[in-house]
Amino acid sequence: MEFMSDMLSGADSGKPSLFEIVAQHKMSDLIEPALRHVTSVYAHRYPRYLVRILNWHEEAYAAVMLLVERHYLRAYGGSFAEHFYGTKRVRTRKIRGDNGLTRGDVWGSLALLVGLPLVKSRLDQYYEKISGGEAARLLGSSFTQVGQGQAPSPETATGASDMYGARRRLLTLRQSLKRLFKLCYPHANFVYHAATALYYVSYMFDRTGYNSPWLHILGLQVRRLSAADYRAMDERGSATSDLAAPANGSPIRFVRNMVAYLLSGGLDFLKVLLPLSIFFYRFLEWWHRSDFHKKVQMAPLPPPPMPLKPHPDGLAVPLDQALCPICNEARTNPAAAPSGYVYCYPCIFNHISEKNTCPVTLVVAHVDGIRKLYSDS
Repeated sequence: MEFMSDMLSGADSGKPSLFEIVAQHKMSDLIEPALRHVTSVYAHRYPRYLVRILNWHEEAYAAVMLLVERHYLRAYGGSFAEHFYGTKRVRTRKIRGDNGLTRGDVWGSLALLVGLPLVKSRLDQYYEKISGGEAARLLGSSFTQVGQGQAPSPETATGASDMYGARRRLLTLRQSLKRLFKLCYPHANFVYHAATALYYVSYMFDRTGYNSPWLHILGLQVRRLSAADYRAMDERGSATSDLAAPANGSPIRFVRNMVAYLLSGGLDFLKVLLPLSIFFYRFLEWWHRSDFHKKVQMAPLPPPPMPLKPHPDGLAVPLDQALCPICNEARTNPAAAPSGYVYCYPCIFNHISEKNTCPVTLVVAHVDGIRKLYSDS
C-alpha cells in the first residue's frame, strides 16, 4: 500500500517501503530459529555428529551466514534477505561517480549483519544468566548469580598470602563489573531498540533515507533494484568466487576453479531454495491437515471372516433364507447367534440356554453372544 501510494504521488519509487524493510529483517530473524529446529531434530537422531554443532549453533550459523552474506554483498550489492526482496545497498557518497559498495562497505555490512546479532544474542544470554531470568524478575533478586562467589570475610583473609589477596581483589573486581553490567545493560538495550524504532518512524515519514542507525553510520541506503540492475545481472551471469583463477591447464587449478564454481552456484541457488522450502513447508502443512493425509494413513479394512460351515450333525439350513432353521417358519424378531446364522429370537435363546451350542454349526455359544437384528421392513 505504501509503495503504491508513493508511485501514485510521484515520490521516489526507488525507495523501499517500511513494510519491505521490516519483512527483510523478519526474514533474517526467522532463518536462524528454523535452522536451529532442524538441527535439533537431526541431533536427536545423530547425536555423535550434530550435538556439538547444536551446542555452538549460533557461532556455526554466524560462520555460514558470513560466507553467504559476503557472497551476496559482493555479487549483488545487498544482503541475502535484501536481494530476495529485490533491493540493494548504495553509498550516499559516490566514489568517482559510482555508488557501489567498496571493500570497506562490504566488511562493515558484514559486521552489521553477522557480528552485531551474534554479540547482541550473547549479551542477552549473559544478562539472563546473571540476572536470574524470569524467576528473579518475578520472585526477587535472590535468584541472581551476581552474588555467587563472594569474597571471604576479613577474618578468613587476615593471614592470607599476597597471591590470595590478588585473587580476592580480582574476584571483587569481577563481581563489581557484573553488577555494573547488570545495571547498565537494560538501559543500553532500551537505547538500541529505541534508536531502531525512531529510525523506522523517521524513515516512514521521509525524514531520513536511512532505515537504521547502523546504515547511517556506514553511509549506506537500501534502494530497490531497477531494470538496469536486473539487466546487468543477466549480462554478468553467475557470480564467481574469490577462489577462481584463470585456467592454465594445471589439474590443481582446474579443481580449484571447479570448487569455486560449485560454491558460487550453491550460494546463488539459495535464493531459489528458500521459496521452494517455504512452498514445500506449506504443502506439508496442508497435507497433514487435509483428509487426503488421513485417508492415506488409515489402515485398510480387514476382510470379513469366512462363514462357518454347517455341521453334519447339526440342523439343516433352509433353502429359503427367510425361514428359521429351528422352527422352519418365517423368522420373527430375528437375532443372530455368535456363529453368524440368524434365527427367531425365542428359538435361538431357548436352544442356547439348554445346549450352549449353535444348532447349525454346533460351536459353543452363550446367551450373551446373541445379537438382535433390526430392519426397516
